[in-house]
Amino acid sequence: MMNLLSMARRALLGLGLIGLTQTALASNVTITAKYTPSLTNTRFENTTPLSGYCRRWPTTYHCTGTNRSIGLNIEYGKTTVRLAPEVRDRFWVSLPEARTVQVSSASGETHEVVFSMAAFSARLSGGMSGYPVPSSIPSVSGGCVGLIANGDHRVASVLWGVRNPQSPQPCYSTSSSGPVDGTPLEVTVREFSVGYILETPDPLVMRSGTYRGSLTYSVGENGDIALGNGVSALNTSSVTLNFELEVLHPLILEFPANSDQVRLEPRGGWLRWLSGGPPPSVLERDLPFRIWSSGPLAIYAQCEFPTANRCGISNTRTGHTVPLDVLVTLPGGMQQGGMPVRRAPVPSGRGLPLVLESVTPVLNQPGALHFATAPGVVDEMVKNPGDTYRGNVTVVFDAEL
Repeated sequence: MMNLLSMARRALLGLGLIGLTQTALASNVTITAKYTPSLTNTRFENTTPLSGYCRRWPTTYHCTGTNRSIGLNIEYGKTTVRLAPEVRDRFWVSLPEARTVQVSSASGETHEVVFSMAAFSARLSGGMSGYPVPSSIPSVSGGCVGLIANGDHRVASVLWGVRNPQSPQPCYSTSSSGPVDGTPLEVTVREFSVGYILETPDPLVMRSGTYRGSLTYSVGENGDIALGNGVSALNTSSVTLNFELEVLHPLILEFPANSDQVRLEPRGGWLRWLSGGPPPSVLERDLPFRIWSSGPLAIYAQCEFPTANRCGISNTRTGHTVPLDVLVTLPGGMQQGGMPVRRAPVPSGRGLPLVLESVTPVLNQPGALHFATAPGVVDEMVKNPGDTYRGNVTVVFDAEL
């Protein structure tokens, strides 16, 4: 007897734990979007796997372009009463207002996504002989308009469009289906899904990476997703939407061969000075390149011979060092403070870089680095004819900022 009692206690304890687990169930759905630049693309592409009513009606409301539907994995029983004065006693649904969620990358950069629900769909079964389930007739009032309703008195599917996705009002069936004497119809609701609008940030101002965030909605008779009166056997108490936005900015620089050696010379060459003319005012060289970029960018120089906020080149024999200007010209799709980048100075050191924003994707377009001695220094350099001035300058294009 003691063994049987002990076994019974363990069985009851086990059942209790199962019951607690069931009440804590929650639905999780992931929404994904991706940005891959092209000459015509400056927006995220919705890459969420297709689910919900768009699988049943793929060409209908909010099932094209960036709009999609998602199944929310909500199932429940609903007691409905024909044309009940209290509309919550009918087939009744209230969706939440639009919400803003912050999405963050591993580096801590944050942006905002706005999510709103623009349609509702479900599949109802049950009813009573001679009385179709409420959703089989597209009679809808409140904050929705009936779009699709099909089926028979036992099983039916419904699609309702939300009139104001930013701030939805409760929606309810106005069907006269049901016993005239007010006997309730017991129906089971499955395949609960919503059409949604996903407002994503501008990917051109975002650094490459994956951005994540989440929203959680309560579900119940009076939840964020509210189901009205007479709800039973609800399988979940909440729905969590996980957002994943992937940004894939290219950063490709293509320089001509032997670009690691830049020889500074007067414009037009040395012949005029060698023939007895005045010293050249500046020694310079332009270094062209091709660039692919679609996101924010920082540029700075690392110098072997730093001189104030410039790089320098140094006389290999005497150590005499003169400052060097490093400048950059970039395509029109890249700007600094809303202005084109034309011979913009490249700062020395990563502390205060030249920070650029992307206006449009730049794909295989020309740019140039410009190297020139600072004004007035050539007079000092030519006092030692035959000497060589050298210096290593590394120009960093940093897409990680």
